[in-house]
Amino acid sequence: MNKMIAVFSLFLIGATITLAQVNANYDGPKPEVREGSKSFVFRYTPFQSNFEPAYVSTASIYPNSKINLYGAGFRYFLTNQIAVGLGLNFGTSSTTQEYANGDKDELSVTTFGLSVDGNYHLKALYSVSPYFGVNLNFGTYSSTFEQTVNIVTDKTEYSGTGFGAGINFGFDWYFTEGLSLGGKYTLGFQSFGKPEQKQGNVTVEGASSSTFGTGAASVILNVHF
Repeated sequence: MNKMIAVFSLFLIGATITLAQVNANYDGPKPEVREGSKSFVFRYTPFQSNFEPAYVSTASIYPNSKINLYGAGFRYFLTNQIAVGLGLNFGTSSTTQEYANGDKDELSVTTFGLSVDGNYHLKALYSVSPYFGVNLNFGTYSSTFEQTVNIVTDKTEYSGTGFGAGINFGFDWYFTEGLSLGGKYTLGFQSFGKPEQKQGNVTVEGASSSTFGTGAASVILNVHF
């Protein structure tokens, strides 16, 4: 028994020494900032483990509301410094409410959004990679509400759009192999077209609007592969 313990101890000591030699020059994870690197992009709520889609764009809704569009995010490094990020939103849903007297309400909603980021990564500081760049985004919203009362159906359609552009300032922190957390500020503007309500041959427009200033994205989680 003592011999087995001695052999196991020698084996453990040897493995430890070997591992220490292999990692002798290891000084932590390095930013995966190089041509061909790619990652999926998520929004992350710290301390809650909530993974959510990436922000894509914002669209107007009649008469004076806005809707933020979220979707799938992807990033790819074209060179050792330049990364292109894409965000895509597409969604459609429908709801039907039927009543005992034969009346019925039907609602369908469709959204589409697209965003493009082009960022230039500066020299890394240990495991942090700062960057600056530009963002362009576009979003649309449309819905149809049909109400059937006494076999007569009235249909109302809604639509709205949004366009944005800005300058990004952000960073990625590579806290472990294959994963990085980051955040960014965007200085720019968002322009919203006149949202519409169409009922029969009558179309009513809401007011167009625009904003300019800084905004901060939620915590960004990049999953590298």
